[in-house]
Amino acid sequence: MPSHNMYFILVFFFFLVVTTAHEHALRGRDAHLLLSFKASADPCNAVLRSWEGHDPCSGSWIGVTCYRRRVVSLRLDHSSLTGSVTPLFGLTRLRVLSLRRNALTGSLPHLTTLNNPRLRRLSLSHNKLRGTLNVSLPSLASLRVEHNQLSGGVEGLRLPNVSDFNVSSNQLSGKVTDLLSKFPASAFEGNQGLCGSPLPGCGEVSRLSDDTTAVSPSPASLQSATDSSSSRSSTKVGFTALLAIGISDLLVIAIGLVVIVGMYLWLRKKLITSLNGAAASIRELEPDKLQREEKEKGRSLICFEGGEDLRLDCLLKASAEVLGKGISGSTYRAVLEDGIIVAVKRLSAVQFPSHCKAFDRQMHLIGRVRHPRVVSLRAYCNAHEEKLLVYDFMPNGSLLSLLQSNSKFLRTAKGRLQPAIARSLDGCLSCAGGGSGRTLDWMSRKQILMGAAEGLAFIHAFPARSPLVHANIKPSNILIDEQGNACIAEWGIMRFASNFHQAMPHYPSGCLSDGAMFAAGTTTRLGYRAPELVNGKEQPTQESDVYSFGMVLLEVVTDKEIDDAESEGEVMGMVKIGMMCTAERPEERPKANQVVRMLSDFL
Repeated sequence: MPSHNMYFILVFFFFLVVTTAHEHALRGRDAHLLLSFKASADPCNAVLRSWEGHDPCSGSWIGVTCYRRRVVSLRLDHSSLTGSVTPLFGLTRLRVLSLRRNALTGSLPHLTTLNNPRLRRLSLSHNKLRGTLNVSLPSLASLRVEHNQLSGGVEGLRLPNVSDFNVSSNQLSGKVTDLLSKFPASAFEGNQGLCGSPLPGCGEVSRLSDDTTAVSPSPASLQSATDSSSSRSSTKVGFTALLAIGISDLLVIAIGLVVIVGMYLWLRKKLITSLNGAAASIRELEPDKLQREEKEKGRSLICFEGGEDLRLDCLLKASAEVLGKGISGSTYRAVLEDGIIVAVKRLSAVQFPSHCKAFDRQMHLIGRVRHPRVVSLRAYCNAHEEKLLVYDFMPNGSLLSLLQSNSKFLRTAKGRLQPAIARSLDGCLSCAGGGSGRTLDWMSRKQILMGAAEGLAFIHAFPARSPLVHANIKPSNILIDEQGNACIAEWGIMRFASNFHQAMPHYPSGCLSDGAMFAAGTTTRLGYRAPELVNGKEQPTQESDVYSFGMVLLEVVTDKEIDDAESEGEVMGMVKIGMMCTAERPEERPKANQVVRMLSDFL
């Protein structure tokens, strides 16, 4: 018996070792395939510099998302990449591949469930791809390959579950298959050789071709006609056989239905009384249950570019981690079933109680805004008392978290700065701790401020009926992306808060309230709030946004130990910009694009 148990232990150990070795081999294969793609797509190492080492799931590889240590998503849009995409289709766990607006060449391999069984979204539009389309993937929900140089027909596309489809502006020809005819003509336009619904019929195209060429029938065409005639006769025979099979199947189904209906009627007659009694009891105990169910049915997720695959039920079932809570609501880090990570903002029912069309219009406007320094809104849900906003997840936290972890302040600088600026730092120095937290170097601070200013300037300049306003500029709404750049988040939301002026932010620690406020020319403890908003009557404007950014700038600049005379001069220059932004009168403050130009002098 002991030897028998030892045998099973050895078998289990052997199986565990083999499984572990196989998993490590697959992970190494993912890294090898990505590095092969990098060698072809970025030979100068200008875009994919972070792709170093042999662990693409380390979190430092730009554009790569992993789940359980396997690559599941690759997004590198607008990255000036060249070369072939073929190595990427060896990633067997890949679910999302988005390489839009690059200069990729080569052809697409034959995609089947054998090599890409989990691929759901393939977006390769605006490249230079050639070859034919052969994709047989039941899992695929989105195929975007418009504006390439693809040729051949579309009969090789077997996509039963695709809902987002576009092959326009290529060199495709032949008849559109019945499976693809459900898509609009815009999905096929720009391919002069394509015909069939929803495009003009192939007969019309043939007649036009005959009129223009005026070619007489040839022996080859006569042979083709003969083959076509025989094909039609064989088709008739095949149709008769199929009809007989179909009729027999219908008879079997009809007999089965009769049996099922009979069983159902017998059970219904026996249990109808007890079921009615139970239903009556439930209604008495829970009178509003049906109303709640109707509300649940009305909930839906409105998706924008990049969020087409998101589903509300998947969000609700995703594993979530609380990132932060504030007056506007709570923010969560959600890991979806396919490994994609998103940030979900759940707005407070107290601050955002109503379901209004103006909120929906604002969300659709925010969903259109796309800029590298603005966090993209991918989807939202506005159903009754529930408001969810789905954003791109920023792994490096916010500017607030970096400032809180940085505990060194301008003690050595106070004696070397001008007296007015030194006095403005007293409020900060009186409450600064002496911890050993991680510090931000001076160059990183300048880059973060520049990125935030660029994002704010883009929002202010975005074309809309009325000028767009952020209305809630503060360090916790300035997020840091994978490359350490700043991105503006949660803009345009607080204007719909029921208690907007009470919800406007103050300094989180009070550390800079006295010093930075004095530098800004006011002695009131307004935090990031502009003076004109104090009375609660004025609405936020682009000028008040600039004021809030100026307070953030002062907080970032004054929370820095000066190392040399050059940095000291730059700090003084940045403080002057902050004082211009925080001028008492709104009309005296610079525009956001002017702030960008002034900050660029220090980079």
